[in-house]
Amino acid sequence: MAKLNNYKKISFLISGGGSNLLEVLKKNSKKKNFEIVSIISNNIISSKIKSYLNKFYKDVSIKENQIKLQKKYFFNTDVIFSLGYMKIIDREIIDNFDVINLHPSILPKYKGLMTQKRMLINNEKNYGFTIHKVSNELDEGMTISNINRKISTKDETELLYKHKSLEHKFVYKQLIRYLLS
Repeated sequence: MAKLNNYKKISFLISGGGSNLLEVLKKNSKKKNFEIVSIISNNIISSKIKSYLNKFYKDVSIKENQIKLQKKYFFNTDVIFSLGYMKIIDREIIDNFDVINLHPSILPKYKGLMTQKRMLINNEKNYGFTIHKVSNELDEGMTISNINRKISTKDETELLYKHKSLEHKFVYKQLIRYLLS
């Protein structure tokens, strides 16, 4: 994989435990393909992420329990990457920044929440994820990339595990491809 000559500056949005973010942080601490400006969550950021940041990314701005995103949080940011951020992003942010999102299904199918459950109910053949540009319509932005695999289980918990493993394996690579484009 090519290395970026001109580091892009990335801010991340999360809501949950941040397992995808932690994978991205680990891979980037070794390869140093981009600079991390901030990590913003509408909840508490996990102790695992805080510990990792403290060890490898001391200058990253951390904002927790943020009810509303503000433009000033993204000063000096080239790309905002939503990794499991469960809030609607305001038009002011979308219109002023390059915002991308990791969505847990192959868009345009299964916008919104509970994607794996709906895939199983509808007997879909494949599961996967999409990284897309964020637009003012929910999960409607231009597709940047998607990765999919064949569904080999009817168990939702097992499918969720396989899905997370797929994201952990490929999200960093797909982010770098986007930054190089």
